[in-house]
Amino acid sequence: MKSNQPALSIAIHERIEILDVIRGFALFGIFTINIASFTPGGPPGFVASGDVLNNWLTQLLLLLVESKFFTLFSFLFGLGFAIQMIRAEQRGNRIIPQFSRRMLGLAVIGFLHIILLWDGDILLLYAMVGILLLMFRKLKKSTLLRWALLLLGCMTLLVTFCLISVTALRLFTSFDATLAQADASFIEMFREGQQESIGVISKGTFFQLANERLQSYIDVFPLLLSRIPTVLGMFLLGLYTGKTGIVQNVDKYMPLFRKIAKWGLGIGIPLNVITLLFFHYTPAITGVLFLFYNQTLMGPLISLGLASSLVLLCRHSRWGRILAPLAYPGRMALTNYVCQSVVYSILFYGYGLGLYGQVQTWQALLIAIVVYVLQIGISRWWLQRFRMGPLERVWRSVTYSRIQ
Repeated sequence: MKSNQPALSIAIHERIEILDVIRGFALFGIFTINIASFTPGGPPGFVASGDVLNNWLTQLLLLLVESKFFTLFSFLFGLGFAIQMIRAEQRGNRIIPQFSRRMLGLAVIGFLHIILLWDGDILLLYAMVGILLLMFRKLKKSTLLRWALLLLGCMTLLVTFCLISVTALRLFTSFDATLAQADASFIEMFREGQQESIGVISKGTFFQLANERLQSYIDVFPLLLSRIPTVLGMFLLGLYTGKTGIVQNVDKYMPLFRKIAKWGLGIGIPLNVITLLFFHYTPAITGVLFLFYNQTLMGPLISLGLASSLVLLCRHSRWGRILAPLAYPGRMALTNYVCQSVVYSILFYGYGLGLYGQVQTWQALLIAIVVYVLQIGISRWWLQRFRMGPLERVWRSVTYSRIQ
């Protein structure tokens, strides 16, 4: 028993280094899609800008970024829970109170993030869904995998059912006219909402926008609930991966990573291209339903394909050195995620520069690249002096009920 303990500890440490790179990469992806929502077209794909470069960049975001890094973070979250369980067992700690405090701390940080900075927060949702992981912690690996695939598959089937139903209704003249009116109303509602948001966000005071953010989050909360099966499914897939020891023994599972990279990207990207074509060339409601496949099907496929590709690249000497700096912001993902929202507030809000709706997609992506490079440098500087990021320290202190 004693001979196995050091090997397990070393494996866990090595695995974290690889995951920090993946987490850092995902952090950049989240940044690009979030900052693009402040451009004139709003969330990528809904309103064409009329500019070829910006439209092409928008399609690229929809193809490779939209919903991919959200699901990747969900997978990493479940994987992190598996590591916490392993460490809690090694230290003789009780996982239920420890993890409950951790989720409570994340919920508080998420709520404050919404009020003070940005209503596109994912932390509060992660905290609410994350607490459910305690119910699955003792399940067999095969059962975990079945639950994960069931949750992901159910959402894909639900979207397919809705698509078939809407398409069938369009075959009837009376329903087709009603749906055509609904399509037009949906587009008009989105455009009016976008213009109203530009006026409020680019000119509002801090307290006006704090109230606006809270109300906006409440308004979209039912839509957020539709993400729960996908989020929980990816959580469980991450928990399954952690329990199987795949990332603790990367070299042993290299053939598996190659297969996931090949099939995840090889199937996910072509399917995503097809759904994007339907999104753009079908009526609005039908198109939005096709876009939901980004979340339920292509998101998991492409995110796992990207993660596996990064694992393969990290084991390559040259690419490993190139990607290594991503580990710095990855180790401070919570702090950097919230700091990205500080950038949004400075650039786009009325109490900042008030540029909401004035920055083009290419400019937003350039800003994201520059800021992220700065985050790499600042994170490196910070971690050379401190063990963890400032928000990570607060979160960890709440988790262990003592100052870290």
